Amino acid sequence: MDISKIRELWQPNLRNLKAGMEWWNSKAEKFSVKELPTVENSIAMRIIQLENMVGKGSRTLDVGCGGGRFSFVLEAMGAEATATDFSSEMIKKALEKGKERGSKVRFSADNWHTVNLQEKNWEKQFDLVLAHMTPAVVSADTFLKLSEASRGWVIMVKPTRRTNSILDELNRLVKAEQDTKALDETMVYAFDLVWRTGGRPKFEYEEQIWKDDQPLEEAIKEYTLRISSTHELSDSDRETIREYLESIAVDGIVHEVSNTTIVVMYWHVN
Repeated sequence: MDISKIRELWQPNLRNLKAGMEWWNSKAEKFSVKELPTVENSIAMRIIQLENMVGKGSRTLDVGCGGGRFSFVLEAMGAEATATDFSSEMIKKALEKGKERGSKVRFSADNWHTVNLQEKNWEKQFDLVLAHMTPAVVSADTFLKLSEASRGWVIMVKPTRRTNSILDELNRLVKAEQDTKALDETMVYAFDLVWRTGGRPKFEYEEQIWKDDQPLEEAIKEYTLRISSTHELSDSDRETIREYLESIAVDGIVHEVSNTTIVVMYWHVN
């Protein structure tokens, strides 16, 4: 499949940018308190260390950085770290954490879909470009930008073959396509794009089980925003979501279990 065909097929499935932004902004507090990645708890960090991707004086770009935790660790490894996210609340929390840590990570609020690498002076400027579990990379164009920003390594981490005990049922009830389906197609398109541009991508896999507990009202808000970002919800659909979550809540808490295969794709830019 040639690059133009992949560009045609691999397009963003975000239909409601406002809902998507609100959903990610609502997760900023939770992301800001996540533990820092280490070689013990992060497959991405193990690969970074194994391949000696970062050292003193390296320049790194963290795309879809969330609360900035990867960039804080890369900085501690000697890198001059830059991090970007389209959620203003994520960047706000990252800046707060950076101030607490005395960090010099450069945080920037940008939409990776539309950001101009030349205007940001990000074209071929980074020894490592990292895109860890981020919705910033959801199309051929957003994927190709990773290599365009790199003069060395690129790592992309995605959850694939994912099942969600609650989200899957909610999507079925409101007749919405699962927003996780595109993640499986992502890896196929991504390999093809890197291979066709002369790269030799490597892969690692890890099975994970995620458990998430939320108070009922928070769960109603989050699931409604998440589904409405890719599917137009009617008032009836919104009520269906509420009624289902109320029916499964235990002592006012909604419990979800997700099973996923984490895929790490990494390559050196030629």
